[in-house]
Amino acid sequence: MDELELLKKDWKKQEDVLPKLSYNQIYQMILKKSSSIVRWIFIISILEFVLWASIDIIFRLNEMQAEVEKMDMGSFSMITSIISYSILVFFITRFYINYRKIKATDSTKVLMENILKTRRTVKRYIWANISLFTFIMITTTGYLLFFTEEYQSRSVEDQVPVWVIVVTTLLVTSAFIGFIILFYRLIYGILTRRLKKNYKELEKLEL
Repeated sequence: MDELELLKKDWKKQEDVLPKLSYNQIYQMILKKSSSIVRWIFIISILEFVLWASIDIIFRLNEMQAEVEKMDMGSFSMITSIISYSILVFFITRFYINYRKIKATDSTKVLMENILKTRRTVKRYIWANISLFTFIMITTTGYLLFFTEEYQSRSVEDQVPVWVIVVTTLLVTSAFIGFIILFYRLIYGILTRRLKKNYKELEKLEL
């Protein structure tokens, strides 16, 4: 008997000894893993909220806020903060709802749908943050250039050319967007990929 046949026989013996998991046991394992992943997404989003809130508070308590007020941007700063917090609170609520739904799921089909919904929510959350950051950078630059005396009151010799400011803003915005995408891919990407893996395992169960 050749070596391959011996290996096959040995594997067959091990297969007979190993416990066979039922459909329900496999489903419960995937459910538990998915629930844990979505719980972590929810926890990370709360930590992110605390981080941004802390940065905002520090910003408002130091001299930088006085500079913003001096440039007549206090109202704009307040509005962008309210929008940012609203987006964060909205998505934190969505992540919590997704977590509760997955935890209470009792059907493979429904669990698959909830996994897809959670992944879509994470993607929307990432794009909402990127869009908001881009909007804030562009509108802040435009406001400083055209609606504040800080720039307009300078003599032509002292003014930085508009094209230099625009190009610098675009470069800085692109760099920050790249960093944000990298951060979210690292943190949320790992978790959503695990959810995708669980989804594929559920697909196999349905076959």
